[in-house]
Amino acid sequence: MLNPLTLLFMLTFLVSVDMRILTPVLPSISLSLGSSAGTVGLAMTTYAIAYGTGQLFYGPLSDRLGRIPVVRAAGIGFAVFTFLSGLAATTGQFIAVRLLAGAFAGAVIPLTLVFIGDTVAYDRRQIVLGFLSVTSSAAMAFSASLGGTVAHFISWRWMLVGYSVLALVPVALMWRLKGTAVRGASGSGEGYGHILHNHRALLIFVAVFLEGFLLWGGMNYIGAFAMARYGFDQFTIGLLIAFFGIGTMAGGLFMGRIRSILSEKGLAAWGGALMGLPYLALIPRWPAGTFVAAMLILGLGFVFLHTTLQLRGTEISAAARGKAFSLFIFCLFTGISAGSAGFAPLVDAGRYEAMYAIAGVGLIAVGLMTASAPGGQKEERPRTEPREGQGGHPAGSCL
Repeated sequence: MLNPLTLLFMLTFLVSVDMRILTPVLPSISLSLGSSAGTVGLAMTTYAIAYGTGQLFYGPLSDRLGRIPVVRAAGIGFAVFTFLSGLAATTGQFIAVRLLAGAFAGAVIPLTLVFIGDTVAYDRRQIVLGFLSVTSSAAMAFSASLGGTVAHFISWRWMLVGYSVLALVPVALMWRLKGTAVRGASGSGEGYGHILHNHRALLIFVAVFLEGFLLWGGMNYIGAFAMARYGFDQFTIGLLIAFFGIGTMAGGLFMGRIRSILSEKGLAAWGGALMGLPYLALIPRWPAGTFVAAMLILGLGFVFLHTTLQLRGTEISAAARGKAFSLFIFCLFTGISAGSAGFAPLVDAGRYEAMYAIAGVGLIAVGLMTASAPGGQKEERPRTEPREGQGGHPAGSCL
């Protein structure tokens, strides 16, 4: 029988590819549509806005109808509008269909995380979350090479059409799932107001907002910093930033071993330190090798802290897990947007050192704050019996 986590991870991979694939092919798209790169770039902005705000709709809906039914319906919409993106004849059409593709894509990864919270025992959950980080990181690295190669040798249109058709494979297989894998949750559960009055939930939301603000606010300008400080060209910068993905994948692959050494609180504290210290190391004018090491360690620290926050985010409310986690994702995306805007004046003034001092110290503080906050439930013994609808395997065993 089919394992729903396998299908969710397949769709997660394709959505992660979609989230980054336009960056390397933007010049080709703008040339083809007879527009400027900046105008076509609005397609990425609208995609991100639709992706982030859609969380507030998908979370409550999945609490009522179940995770798999919502994901497979959204998966069809994602495939259709990604396909139509490849057929767009004007810039306006392209921006409009990318907005709709982003709106449907927004259901996949967050509800995969919620499904993991529903079906994987707490003491194994962070290991599975680590594998999810590997999947999304590998997809984003793959998208950079795939996008440039296909656009150069074939067409950006065929690229979009191609993986939109591939997305229909896991979506179609989801219709064959039966049992608890496709049943709804216990109901709508707690309302947003009740969740926001939960002190522990607020600490998690604040932490993930700050993580988004500090980490991704700083990462958005890392290319400009590398060019200004070291004189790297864009090709070199792209290769060096890939070390962040390598660090992320390494942390995810070895999460089981790491988790056997460090406690949940230890992972949070070390994660904040491993993200903060690389940013602080960029302030002195060290040799260029420091930049490479910083990217690698930064990616490792991200897995440590972010999977801990994800783990706690899935435990905010068992009765309304989708609704609670939708607020988690919303806070993360809000933090990322605020970080880009908040650090922009420092970047425009050439004060990169000040930006990375704020981000570095702030991330260390977020790690310590998360470590000192109440953790999740007490660890359970790993499950050895498969759950109904899991295809005859323990939750997450295929990963």
